[in-house]
Parts: sequence; C-alpha cells; structure tokens
Amino acid sequence: MNHRTLLGGVLTAFAFGTSLLAQVVSLPPGTTISPIVLEQSFTTGMVGFTTGQTARLNVLNLNAVPPATATITPANCNVALQFLDNKGATISQTTVPNFAPGAATSFDLPRAMVVSETALRAEIRGVVVVNPAATPSNSPTPSGTVGNCAVKTTLEVYDTTGSTVSSTSDTQVVGVSSVISVLTGVIK
Repeated sequence: MNHRTLLGGVLTAFAFGTSLLAQVVSLPPGTTISPIVLEQSFTTGMVGFTTGQTARLNVLNLNAVPPATATITPANCNVALQFLDNKGATISQTTVPNFAPGAATSFDLPRAMVVSETALRAEIRGVVVVNPAATPSNSPTPSGTVGNCAVKTTLEVYDTTGSTVSSTSDTQVVGVSSVISVLTGVIK
C-alpha cells in the first residue's frame, strides 16, 4: 500500500466519520462538527513534449459514488491542476470547484504555451492540489462543506491526430497542510 492510498483512506474515513458522528452524538447547542479538510499536493515526474503535441493532466476523484439510498453524502472537494516548467515556474493552471466523487476532469497544455523553454522540446510536470487554500473556489460546496478526496492522476502527451504518444500515472506526494479543526464551538 502506498502513502497516497493510505492517506486517501484516512481522509475518506474522516469525511464520513465526522458526518456520522454528527448524526449519532448529541452535542450541546452551538457545537458543530466539520470534516477535517487538508490541502494535499501531488506531482508527476518530468515529461518532454514538442511541436504539434499537447500535454493533458487527468484527475479522477476516487471517492465512491454513494448509492441513491445513502443517508450520508460525502462532500465534494476542490482541485487545482497546474503545469510547471523545468525550473518549477507555473506555466498554466485551473481550478475545478465541487469535484464530485467518481468524476474525472482534465487540463490541456499545448507545446506552444510553454514560452519559458526556447528549445524544440520542452520539459514539464503536472501538479494536482486537492483543496487549495489560496483559491476563491475553496468556498463551501452546495452541501455546505468542502470535503476531502483521494485522487488518481495521469499525465499524457498526445499529438495532432489525438493519439497518445506517452503516458504516466506515477505521482509523488508533495505535501499536506492546512488542517481545519474538527470540533468548533463552546462545549459546556
């Protein structure tokens, strides 16, 4: 079991556990339970691409889609998708708010957008940040909370015909930060 799988399982348990705890435990008025929300970052390795090629960063929310009869609905998470050059500078980025369990999204980077690299071949990497704290989309989802999600990331390079010429799903955890308290309010 890798660290990301373990972390994803722990985060999912916290997300479901805090919702279940709120329903089972009778708390004093003014006390609320919120899920622990973590900012997690994952990076791919470096990938090279050239004229006529596009890099695509794909992300899948691995949280289970709850059955229609479920009484507890996991909150959606927010994800930021970024491309960085070989010096670590951000080339392009986007944020996907309210990223639902079982959903997938992607973000493209044509070679022509990498102006920091003058050689024919450019080296880039993809970064996915779950629950980015510094984005305005980190506001509550329609269900009222921002949840945690485990993600699967792939980075592919495809040519002008749409054929994939390379692909990688090897990612590394870059960091975990921004723990938000679980229990808030006054307990008497």
